[in-house]
Amino acid sequence: MIKHHQLNDIEITSYYTAKQGNWCSGDAFYVSNGDEYVICAVVDGLGSGEEAMEASSAVIKVIEAHKDESVEVLMDKSNKELWQKRGAVMTIMKIDQRTQEIIYSNVGNIGCIFYPPSGKLVRPIPSRGYLSGKRQKFKAQRISFEKGMTFILYSDGLTFDPVFHQFMAKTPSTKKAMEQVIGGMADTSDDTTILIGKVSLGV
Repeated sequence: MIKHHQLNDIEITSYYTAKQGNWCSGDAFYVSNGDEYVICAVVDGLGSGEEAMEASSAVIKVIEAHKDESVEVLMDKSNKELWQKRGAVMTIMKIDQRTQEIIYSNVGNIGCIFYPPSGKLVRPIPSRGYLSGKRQKFKAQRISFEKGMTFILYSDGLTFDPVFHQFMAKTPSTKKAMEQVIGGMADTSDDTTILIGKVSLGV
């Protein structure tokens, strides 16, 4: 299912589908905004089926309830929520329109790439592991953004083809980029979630 979101001059298109043959997805995502920020997260519960869905849904509820907190705090609260539950991997970021920064935090294999209009793409360094309830220390990376910057977040159901870079760097809209990415996807046997966003505001 494809859905379009317009938040604080930032457009985001989401794609979300369950593993073939499953009635539910172990993936979940969250997109929202505050007074001076937009927040995005993609969560993938370990494995598939109902237990994976319960884990990812629990994390999304934590983020929704505490979205004004820093990404480090949200990672920590999400981790604690999964004590004695199925684990999950997650990428979360806040686009801070006041400081003109993207604050990014991650654990596990949720892909994330930024495409500044000035050229060289930015691929944040992911952290190994997963959210499990065990004590962990979470770090955030800060990335300056430019008007026209695009980004993609995706779960491991998407096998990223290098040709997708062209769709992202030259896209007139996130909806068009999503259509191109989905059209170029190989058949997948896993839950798949993709967020494509574009920062439209100026400095």
